[in-house]
Amino acid sequence: MESEVSAMADDAQDAAAHPAAVLGIDHVGVTVSSLERSLVFYRDLLGLRVIEISGEEDVSDIVGIRHACLKAADLDAADGRIFELLEYVSARGNDVQQQPNGAGCAHLALRVTDIRAVLQRLADAGHHPDGTPTVMTGAIAWEGATVVYLRDPDGAVIELVQRTPLPS
Repeated sequence: MESEVSAMADDAQDAAAHPAAVLGIDHVGVTVSSLERSLVFYRDLLGLRVIEISGEEDVSDIVGIRHACLKAADLDAADGRIFELLEYVSARGNDVQQQPNGAGCAHLALRVTDIRAVLQRLADAGHHPDGTPTVMTGAIAWEGATVVYLRDPDGAVIELVQRTPLPS
């Protein structure tokens, strides 16, 4: 506990010394082909609460793509974080085939309380994991965590993480 407090104090000093420092992750966004289909997955199956769903917005200046308009859903990812689902309705790009072992491939890790129950709910809806739930050992930050990868409806890589012991 004392080392954690010391590390937090060091982080605060580092941020003060570097006024342009990164303070943390604000939100994560994923581009989807169908906002409605993705809401079924993230809201209905995984239980993320919808904060807001926006109508069409011109985001050309933000993203640097001419005539880019999208509609979005902001989901509560807990801890004050937002998870955005973004569906481009104009200036759509090409779909990306994501592979966890490919450079530039990101994944979204969601902490769950009961990984088996979540996987069963997903399986009942036709979504199956890519791998096998595995208990991590030998890595300090991950010791005892159970993790597994799966895909959302557009192929985005999702990791489920259970940090408490699995129910027997």
